[in-house]
Amino acid sequence: MNKINLKSIDINFFKENKQITIYLLMILLLICLLINKLNYVYSSPKQSYIKDDVLINGSRIGRAEVISDKLLDKGSCIPGTKINPKDIVIHQTGCIDVDADKMYESLKNANEDPYAGTAYSKYRNASWTITVGYDKIIQNMPLNWEAYAQGTYEGNETGISIEICMYTDGAKQRQAYLNAIELFKILRKYQGGLELKKHEDYTDKECPQWLLEGKYGLDWDWFEQKCLE
Repeated sequence: MNKINLKSIDINFFKENKQITIYLLMILLLICLLINKLNYVYSSPKQSYIKDDVLINGSRIGRAEVISDKLLDKGSCIPGTKINPKDIVIHQTGCIDVDADKMYESLKNANEDPYAGTAYSKYRNASWTITVGYDKIIQNMPLNWEAYAQGTYEGNETGISIEICMYTDGAKQRQAYLNAIELFKILRKYQGGLELKKHEDYTDKECPQWLLEGKYGLDWDWFEQKCLE
């Protein structure tokens, strides 16, 4: 039997079995749709988390929702000076069981306090770029704005400062760390060359305190290794 006869038999088979032909066409269509979907998923650009030095509001990093639609203006604690970041500096808040939203409100009040930095103020003359909690990541100012965080001119002028919340619940604390680790990786991809630092690298302050102490069995070596994976 030559190839021409075989082809003829194949065509006749489909003509004589219309129901099978319809099923085969439907399967072929589904396969094409699946291939098209896979091509879209794997060829489309990766999700964007940052635009114009601001995290995308409503996006999720780790298991935290990003809130970045209420950036603070220049004020008592935020000079509004633009910087060229070289480092991502990790801090811990020092405020036990105070979540990211309350830290934001505290900074907002301090930034609007005309007595900030004087004996008449009840607030510290300090600021930071982003607060990371177990379920929220709140950005306080653009990534390229100076914050009074590291305790030195050099640190403030080169560092994106991240404050990690502190919880008496070990599971929440671990999740806050994991969220901060994912945030570090995103920031590093956004602007290449950013180095991982801790507050202690600039001053004698023991910060991030619990990571340096290894509380809950999670220490700085563990955190650093996860960041650089």
